[in-house]
Amino acid sequence: MIHHIKASEYTEAPWKNGGGLTYEVAADDFQPPSWRVSVARIDRSGPFSDFTGYDRTIVALDGAPVVLNIEGTTIPLEVLVPFSFRGEASVEASIAGSARDLNVMTQRVEWVHDVEVVSGAARFVLDEDEFALVFAAGSVSVEGERLDSGDTAAIEECESFGVIPDEGAHACVIRITQA
Repeated sequence: MIHHIKASEYTEAPWKNGGGLTYEVAADDFQPPSWRVSVARIDRSGPFSDFTGYDRTIVALDGAPVVLNIEGTTIPLEVLVPFSFRGEASVEASIAGSARDLNVMTQRVEWVHDVEVVSGAARFVLDEDEFALVFAAGSVSVEGERLDSGDTAAIEECESFGVIPDEGAHACVIRITQA
């Protein structure tokens, strides 16, 4: 089953530390969620929120370059290249301007996630205890369902699915599995 989530349907919420805004794409129903996918807008330099017990992956989507300082190590984020880190790490972001990024967080005792960015046709196989989300960075087709840039397809109860980004577009494929 594929559910199309339009970018206009994302729920706006302040960051946990109050330093910015995030647009929740999808999450489970627990509070706090045991997994969440969101698009954040970074408008100024500052610390990331503490998410002890979670594994996180960030994918720079567009905007000004973002440089992370993670416990003394400098990491420049590359556009459309996933970067993973632990939620309890001390992270400071430096930016001159504003940028958007895709964020995936899973509570490590319950879930494991993987983020892959593809620019050409690709097919993915899901395990029984796995589901996927496909975030469109440009126009993307998921099993014939057309996603506009910024939309997401939530995929459950499928053995496999195909993704076809238009020329110049990318699909961020997120797979979430029970730990």
